[in-house]
Amino acid sequence: MNARARVQGVRQQLSVGVIVASLGWGLAVALTLLLLVALADLAIGLPYPLRAGLRAVAIALGVVVMLGVAWRNRGVWRLDGVALWLEEHAPTLKYALVTLIQDPGGSTMALEQHVARVDWRAPVRRRLWLGAGAPLLVATFAAGAFMLLPAGLVTRVRSPTPGDALLTAESRGGPADPFRPLLVKVISPAYSGQAQRMLENPVAVVALQGSRLLIEGRVNPEPITATLGDSAIRVTPSAARWSVALVMPTSPRVLTLTSGARHLLVTLEPEPDSIPQVHLLLPSRDTARRSMGGIIQLEARAGDDFGLESAWFEYIVSSGEGENFTFRTGVIGRRSVEGDRALSIKAPLSLDSLHLAGGNVIHLRAVARDRNTTTGPGVAASETRTIRILRADEGDPVSVETMAPAQGDSSLLSQRMLLLLTEALERRRPRLRRDTVVSESRAIARDQAALRRRVADVIFMRLGGEAGAEESEGGEGGSELTPEALMQAASDTNMANGGRPLDFSEDESPVVALNRPLLEAYNAMWSAGRELEIGEPGHAIPHMRAALEAIQRARQAERLYLRGQPKPVVVDLARIRLAGKLTDADPAPARRSHGGRGSPGRLLDRFTAALELLPAERAVDSLTVLRVDALEDAPQFAQALALALADMRTGRDATESLVQARRLLAGAPAATADLTAWSGVP
Repeated sequence: MNARARVQGVRQQLSVGVIVASLGWGLAVALTLLLLVALADLAIGLPYPLRAGLRAVAIALGVVVMLGVAWRNRGVWRLDGVALWLEEHAPTLKYALVTLIQDPGGSTMALEQHVARVDWRAPVRRRLWLGAGAPLLVATFAAGAFMLLPAGLVTRVRSPTPGDALLTAESRGGPADPFRPLLVKVISPAYSGQAQRMLENPVAVVALQGSRLLIEGRVNPEPITATLGDSAIRVTPSAARWSVALVMPTSPRVLTLTSGARHLLVTLEPEPDSIPQVHLLLPSRDTARRSMGGIIQLEARAGDDFGLESAWFEYIVSSGEGENFTFRTGVIGRRSVEGDRALSIKAPLSLDSLHLAGGNVIHLRAVARDRNTTTGPGVAASETRTIRILRADEGDPVSVETMAPAQGDSSLLSQRMLLLLTEALERRRPRLRRDTVVSESRAIARDQAALRRRVADVIFMRLGGEAGAEESEGGEGGSELTPEALMQAASDTNMANGGRPLDFSEDESPVVALNRPLLEAYNAMWSAGRELEIGEPGHAIPHMRAALEAIQRARQAERLYLRGQPKPVVVDLARIRLAGKLTDADPAPARRSHGGRGSPGRLLDRFTAALELLPAERAVDSLTVLRVDALEDAPQFAQALALALADMRTGRDATESLVQARRLLAGAPAATADLTAWSGVP
């Protein structure tokens, strides 16, 4: 065997040694760290997140050490590197081996004979034993130490899982604490798709409604009892553990666990399953159409927090009028899914298949159902769209008849012109002589009087009277007529129904109500005319503006008339009061009222009273019950109180958490920049 073949054999041996050493050192480091974690867990009980993190660190560090050892001995993979290592540990070679490896063509028989006389098996064996034996020895020691630990402790370190705290407690032995550690296994309903959860020493258990809860603790000589509110819960003991199985209630409750003189309160907080959210996208709005046929595209979008079961479109066709209506219903576009959280459905609605007629109304909506099998299923519907089929004699859905411009329209224009003239005269008044102002003001007054007579003619002619009736009643120098006096004058000129007056015997007749804007304008014109006659245009302007506004209201009221007027709904309270029958009543079940317990002031008083009990265990119980009562009315305070309770039960300082909870009820303390001055005697 020549020198090269001998070196190749040594390289193979050293390569195996490097691989074994790398694996051995990596395993030794990982096992040593895990052993330290197990001892710490046995001493103080490490929580699940810390144990899981330390296990990952131990594995990662072992891999790093393994790769580092392999990289440090990377020279073993090269033939010349092995030759140099042999030259270092066998000095008698005198670089003959390196020369033969690096320059195979220039080798001489003398060099081969010199290398053949050197025996390097001893340093190779020493390298193999020291390189691979030391890490294997350390790894074997760590593995042996693990064999001496309790099986539960090894399982917690090797495969940490939430809720394995009882394994460590059982491994320690000694007196059993029935409430610490306390494990709660939460098994959500199958339809939700949520994984099983394990909670260790929880202050509150938050889970979906219908979830199954399994609570476990260590058995001690004292019997364990459990109550949920006022109801007793069965406790199942075993050789080393006790357990309580129950279903998450529908409202927040307090679970009380008692063992001898000790007790523990755990809050159960259900999360309701929300109903699906459904939105109808097409048709996007209500509409009316003349065509009774064709296709209408329907589209909707639905979503649910835990998945949908099905979705569809519903329609209702109503026909008839008055008190005779018929209804037809139907379902189209039904689609079933397997737990999709979002769903889009589309379907065409054929109007020809509905056999519509004029006056029919189609009501459309989208409906979705979720997969809730415990408290449901939850069914939700979208907003409703209506499509109305017009009758042949219908135009616009709101029929409006127009009326020709009333005679008051010309009065509107004339009154605005008179107002502009009066305002211009008032602006020029400081620059004019008094007689000029009076002269121009009386000219406007004459035009105002003429316009007033025209408005009076309109009122008289509407009642069937004759124009010019104002002169017969009051004339130019007559006094101002009230609306009732003017209407009475108009009625005196035209008696109807056998000499009986028109309908003025009641508080206010429809005729007076219809013409009241013109009557207001008439009186305002009288007042404006008197001010203009004495040369006071400034005092006449407010009356003229009031007359203009009254004419405008009369004009707007008379322009449009609806085809019909709905009848007012009149309820005779005296007749129907206390007329019901108790046999017809179907009252809803009474709901527990919190009274004033949910008010911030009441919560703050109870919070302060509980703090006064510290450090007694009763304070923790009082705060736990207070948190349940605050879940609905003060959720932020309840959340802050949960953090404080967790700190108190784990022995940590809860001052900051309690201060934060109190500030959520009472607000931050008020501070002043400086002290107030002395109020007493100096």
